[in-house]
Amino acid sequence: MALMKSNTVPKDAVVLSEAEAIKYIWDIIIEWDSLADTWALRYASGVLGGINAVSGVLINRHYRHKFRLGSFGYLASVIPLSLMPGMLTTLFHRHFVTTDMLLMKQEACPICLEVRSAAIQGVMGVVYPTILASSAGLMLAHRYSTYRIPDLMEGPKVMFNFVRRLTRPYSRSLATLGAFQLVASSVLTYYEMRNNLTIRKKLMEIEEKVTNEEKIKS
Repeated sequence: MALMKSNTVPKDAVVLSEAEAIKYIWDIIIEWDSLADTWALRYASGVLGGINAVSGVLINRHYRHKFRLGSFGYLASVIPLSLMPGMLTTLFHRHFVTTDMLLMKQEACPICLEVRSAAIQGVMGVVYPTILASSAGLMLAHRYSTYRIPDLMEGPKVMFNFVRRLTRPYSRSLATLGAFQLVASSVLTYYEMRNNLTIRKKLMEIEEKVTNEEKIKS
């Protein structure tokens, strides 16, 4: 049965809640025989999450090097800066992009989905790690006295200018990371759309074939 959203409900239709519709359509995707038809829908969110996990590691490495932290507090910074961006990107993309696409929500137009995917990728892959890595570096440098940092009493402006000075040499790398993530999110979201159209076309063909066979039997 093809999943459709409509204001008029046919007599033989099965009405599903949104949660039931989500489970139903994802069961179809997971159990689909041809991987070529579903690879982007299955794995795009995980791939994008992996990209952001690597991005978090690279950004964290820059700030740890700048603050001369060595091995001090390594696990305390690398875990939230690799696992969290990766996990959150995967969850957000799957829920706000892929699932909305599969449910054919009105707000899920192709351009909206591309923009939404790019926003998730940029925020979780560049903005979040940069803020967290610089903050973690400041705290660890203060705790282990590895780098002279301004006193908090000097005010947020002084701290902001200090962090900006440390970030400036890495700005080109951040721009490169952001551009790569933008391209990756756009390409994978495009292939998700193609997979979605392929699945829907084949489901409708199967449903039409079954309907014709039932008419012949009757």
